[in-house]
Amino acid sequence: MLRTIRIILAVIAFIAITAVFVDFTGTAADRFGFLPKYQLVPALLAVNTLAIIILVALTLVFGRVYCSVLCPLGVFQDIVNRIRLAFTPKRKRKPGVFRYSTERKALRYGFLATFAILFIAGLLALLPQSFAGLLDPYSIFGRGVGQFAVPVWRSGVSAVAETAADSGTYLIDGAPASAAFVWGVAIVAAIQLIIVILIAWRSGRGYCNTVCPVGSILGLLSRFSLLKPVINLDKCNSCGSCGRHCKASCINTKEHKIDYSRCVVCMDCINNCTQGAISYSIRRKSHPAATEQAKPEAGRRNFVVGAAIAAGAGVAMAADKTTDGGFAPLKAKKRHAGITGTVPAGAISLEHLRRHCTACQLCISACPSGVLKPSMELSTFMQPVMNFTKGYCRPECTTCADICPAGAFHPIAKEEKAAIKIGTAKVDPNMCISAAYGQKCGTCERSCPTKAIHMVQGENGNMRPVVDESRCIGCGSCEYHCPVGTAGQITDNEAAIYVEGIDKHRTI
Repeated sequence: MLRTIRIILAVIAFIAITAVFVDFTGTAADRFGFLPKYQLVPALLAVNTLAIIILVALTLVFGRVYCSVLCPLGVFQDIVNRIRLAFTPKRKRKPGVFRYSTERKALRYGFLATFAILFIAGLLALLPQSFAGLLDPYSIFGRGVGQFAVPVWRSGVSAVAETAADSGTYLIDGAPASAAFVWGVAIVAAIQLIIVILIAWRSGRGYCNTVCPVGSILGLLSRFSLLKPVINLDKCNSCGSCGRHCKASCINTKEHKIDYSRCVVCMDCINNCTQGAISYSIRRKSHPAATEQAKPEAGRRNFVVGAAIAAGAGVAMAADKTTDGGFAPLKAKKRHAGITGTVPAGAISLEHLRRHCTACQLCISACPSGVLKPSMELSTFMQPVMNFTKGYCRPECTTCADICPAGAFHPIAKEEKAAIKIGTAKVDPNMCISAAYGQKCGTCERSCPTKAIHMVQGENGNMRPVVDESRCIGCGSCEYHCPVGTAGQITDNEAAIYVEGIDKHRTI
């Protein structure tokens, strides 16, 4: 029963976290957005005291249930194992395909030390925190979903929406163009997922117990957990079935010992023991190797089940018009080179984002306007930057600040965001079709939500846009709506007005 409950909770958590990434309507984020905040590394970066206390308490009481229920990469490895078993002949599958192996301490704690160094270097801004995120299991999973599942899902939804619209049905909203996919990030994500899949295919939870720093940290705590799988020597007939079905390869059947630092509490050993010799109970230190335990009383069983369920429980916006107010069609442009990057309100500053973001890509996947894009610059590797060529940051949208689990964005109110300056619009008069050629435009003035742009007469007699920097918040609406390249004599694929980011955000 415990194994069944564990699997149900794991499936629910896995689907819920995946839905938070792929659902562009925000419905999943509203219901399950708390789950990413209960991932260990993001919780540490955000100093999410409640989440840290709950995860530590869960581990000290139940063992590494985090790895088997709440960690999406852990559940993903279980899925890989299921697929492997499906392709394994029944005569080999039934007796079990795993074998006990000793702990690889040098590798395990070597990766943990590497993670700690990168983590501290990120906090000190010596390196972007995304380098430590290369070893964070949640961020690895997030990049995989963001680079592969999100584009595929949204492309399918958009196709359905377009087909429905052609037939006169507008009940289905198309997904915004996803800015998540970047070849460099996709290659990193693919390599990491392939490594995880290969290790899981060969040795079950080998990745969790060799490479994963979260597994190593929780493994140190789980040695002292109150409840553990316990072998009853009086009932055990030494068949070795528990060891052959242990995906963590942590049961030494010859010595009747379990390495609790590597056990992920999957309950497979209990389920496969035909003698009922393994129970999930308190391991008494007075017994030498393993201890005979009576079957758990009803009260204790109810407590365990109820607590497991409680742990699991803890566990569209309309698109813009494609024209500049209905006149000239917009086209995707490219960003001006050499300008300071812009990050959303709530990030506080470029340095704060650099210190805290593990590059899980959740904010990029969740952005309803598609303006966030992974950076491939070394100083902000895979972390989000704003790109206003395919959309702009709506002043009333706080999605990224609401959903970030790592504290890279601080939560802000909608009314606060409209007054936070993240950048300043700059005008290139030589590219402006109004200033350079005298054509009537004014698109940037009309589209500015803070009325920071005004058209004034220039020295050549043509009307040109002027930016009031005291009112401009850097939302990028002007850059996105600029019709340069589709109207007038200028065919350049850069906008005549663009946003220059500022290092530290301020309230105007």
